[in-house]
Amino acid sequence: MPPRKAEQIVQILRSEILSGQRAPGDKLPTYDAFVEQFGVTRPTVARGLRALRSEGLVTADGTRGVFVARTLPHHSRYLWVTSERPGTPEWTSLSATILGLIERGETGLAGEVVALVGVDGRANNPAYQRLCEAVEHGAAAGLLLTGATSLLPILEAPGLPRVAVDAPVPHAEVLGLDMKALIELAAARLMKRGRRLAVLSPHAAQLAQARSSLRARGLDPRLLSALQVGPVGCEALTRLLFERADRPDAVFVTDDSLVAPLLEGLESAKARPGRDVAVLAHCNWPRPFGADDGVERIGFDAREVLAAAKVSLDAQRAGEAPRALVVAPRFATERPRPRHTPAPRLTVATLARASRGMASAA
Repeated sequence: MPPRKAEQIVQILRSEILSGQRAPGDKLPTYDAFVEQFGVTRPTVARGLRALRSEGLVTADGTRGVFVARTLPHHSRYLWVTSERPGTPEWTSLSATILGLIERGETGLAGEVVALVGVDGRANNPAYQRLCEAVEHGAAAGLLLTGATSLLPILEAPGLPRVAVDAPVPHAEVLGLDMKALIELAAARLMKRGRRLAVLSPHAAQLAQARSSLRARGLDPRLLSALQVGPVGCEALTRLLFERADRPDAVFVTDDSLVAPLLEGLESAKARPGRDVAVLAHCNWPRPFGADDGVERIGFDAREVLAAAKVSLDAQRAGEAPRALVVAPRFATERPRPRHTPAPRLTVATLARASRGMASAA
């Protein structure tokens, strides 16, 4: 944060820009004019303008001067905020997929998406400092929250529009991932793939739902192996399961963290996915695991998650009533068209129409 005198300049100019008193593209006064207006030194003016540039409110154009930004980040900048860190047990495949899209500029969204990773609420955490500055100055169009962000002090009070993925967070709308529909679709597909079936999951609730869905579709319980396992024990359990004479014809994996150890276990048991056993696994598009290993995939597209979040955030900024937004699962053949087509815009519109329909039905 700039020193006090420079911060006063920042506050005044920020207010003038956000209120429309200084319109997008307007040229700001010269340094000398600011020195006279505020009674400060040129270095102080420079610090204030530098802070406004870091917020995206002004731009410098060489010797022509400093101008109000033509597109304000408060209308077009979205922050993806996660408490997770790459390489830790909490880091999920969905987070890795979203981060990759942001870093490659492939979100499909109009505007800027900024990733704040490892936000832990400590004052010396750079990502948290940036989040605090954005919230305090309103310097973003909205926040997309994942992980344990409900514990962040800066988010304890209402402020910027915010949406949380698949978990309640104070003052945030919830964006759901329809895991129930995914399991139902997977169960239907699995019933067509074999007589003896297996379901592997680290989550007891998902395992119970898959077992219930398969039984409701007529599967003999004696032909189902429903196993709760984590990534560490998955390889050994898979090897034991497929070394048996009555090994499954098809297996469904509800979490993509199990795909790699499952494939290793199948290799040890000399069972080839796609030939000796049908494998259906959860994934996060466009970053599926097992893409070249005979694994059929069903999951959620991270670009649709971002698009749905933007629909919610823009609606909140417009003062619209809360809406129930849910991202549906997709098989590979149901994925949106490549990024060079207009599909992202259609996806946003489709989600908005679907949301209005769900809100009316409610």
